[in-house]
Amino acid sequence: MLLQIFAKAPVIGQVKTRIAKTHGKAFALQLHRRLCEHMIAMALQSNVGAVEVWTTDARALGYFEALGVDCCLQQGQNLGTRMDFALRHGLARHDRVVIVGADAASIDAGYVQAAFTALQQSTVVVGPASDGGYVLVGATQPVPFLFRDMPWGTPEVMGLTLERLLAGGCDFHVLAERWDIDTADDLRRHLPQWLPPGGGNH
Repeated sequence: MLLQIFAKAPVIGQVKTRIAKTHGKAFALQLHRRLCEHMIAMALQSNVGAVEVWTTDARALGYFEALGVDCCLQQGQNLGTRMDFALRHGLARHDRVVIVGADAASIDAGYVQAAFTALQQSTVVVGPASDGGYVLVGATQPVPFLFRDMPWGTPEVMGLTLERLLAGGCDFHVLAERWDIDTADDLRRHLPQWLPPGGGNH
């Protein structure tokens, strides 16, 4: 079993850009690092199997490896091709692979364990996000049709994913809905204690 965490390299101005507009680039970078570190700690403590981080810049490899995980570089032109590549790479070495986003701080060890358990009976497992995307996807074999021509970052992603799974005759399991942190509203709603003092602009 392998858990792959997708995490952008912690480069100022390139992470949590929607939050940076209201709270500044420095806070957005600090938040991104905190989310990554939270997810990695949870993954390692869950003892579900091997853990890897897949990031976007070779300069970040050392940062992630210092947190106790193997780190690989994402390969591909968009999120879909990158996830497809990582999943194939993982399935060449493990029977079950699950991908999570580093900003899905609602995911805990029990949720990850449930995903791997679902893959004992199903080919694909998906964890829907409250914004219409998903926070987790896993499989026991490559599923390139899930990742091609998907409008990433839109509320249509989860619905289209289910349509493709049904059309493909693929046996799948859907987990309970969870949330991730993309906007300042997400932060206020789910992790208000992580907001800067006063919660205002900087």
